[in-house]
Amino acid sequence: MCNHKWAKLKEHGQSMVEMAVILPLFLAFVLSIIEIGRAWAVKQSLTLAAREGARVLAMPYGAGLTFSSEGQKQDSAVKTVASYLNNSGVVVSADTKIVPIRLQPGGDTIFGTADDKVEENYSGGSRGDRIGIQISHKFDTALPIILTMFNSNSMDQKDVKMGVTCYLEHE
Repeated sequence: MCNHKWAKLKEHGQSMVEMAVILPLFLAFVLSIIEIGRAWAVKQSLTLAAREGARVLAMPYGAGLTFSSEGQKQDSAVKTVASYLNNSGVVVSADTKIVPIRLQPGGDTIFGTADDKVEENYSGGSRGDRIGIQISHKFDTALPIILTMFNSNSMDQKDVKMGVTCYLEHE
């Protein structure tokens, strides 16, 4: 009978060792899935906010219209983006940069090539210009800390930098 009790104790000890090995890996996996979902949601919010800001920038301005000057329209676009982000749960902090931009083709006069020029806080926008909003945001996450369990070289990375740019054609 004594041997039977010792066998049960050995099984309990084996189960505890298995749990000690598997539980940290399982928790890291589950937390990583949650953080990746949060990152995806923030990226989608940034994209939609940039689209809303670009829509405001594409509106005409002048006497009798919603905006009387280009500067007023750009300020309104930045405020629209910040408001959209805050309402969607993305905290607009000092690290979040929201900039109205104008895209101009380079020497080859073709958009989407490496020599395109991005002009921040442009002035003198005219019909046909490609204008938009550029957002850079620091996503605070515990994911890099979780990943350091598996890779000691990633200790220096504490945040994830996200960026979105949306262009529309000026009316």
